[in-house]
Amino acid sequence: MKKPYAAIVFLSYESLEPGERFYGELLGFPLVEDQGWAKVYRIHDTSYVGIVESKRASMPGALGEGTLLSIVVEDVDVWYERLKTEPSIEILNAPQMVGELPVYSFFLKDPAGYAVEIQAFTEPQIVARFADQLK
Repeated sequence: MKKPYAAIVFLSYESLEPGERFYGELLGFPLVEDQGWAKVYRIHDTSYVGIVESKRASMPGALGEGTLLSIVVEDVDVWYERLKTEPSIEILNAPQMVGELPVYSFFLKDPAGYAVEIQAFTEPQIVARFADQLK
């Protein structure tokens, strides 16, 4: 059996417009698949986030619940400064270390109420496990 070559996390939205603005415009992720009622954005290489109209979702559930999307970046503070004044999202905390973990991050809610963590690993050996090279 061949190994998987990509991963997509799908999030349900009543209307796609807020998700399109958040993932496509505010975060700047390129749209790689547009099926009208579902859209997929590339986060990096083979990591993707998809948004889908809730009435067409294959796994119905409450919007904004039970999901955390962690986006690994090089500079958390730059992302925080860019997003903290955006009125369409709720920033939950300022960047900080996550307990005793080697993770520096902040949390926010996307327009549908999903939790999103913008994070960076603080130990080089962990960074190396996730990325052969940062682009």
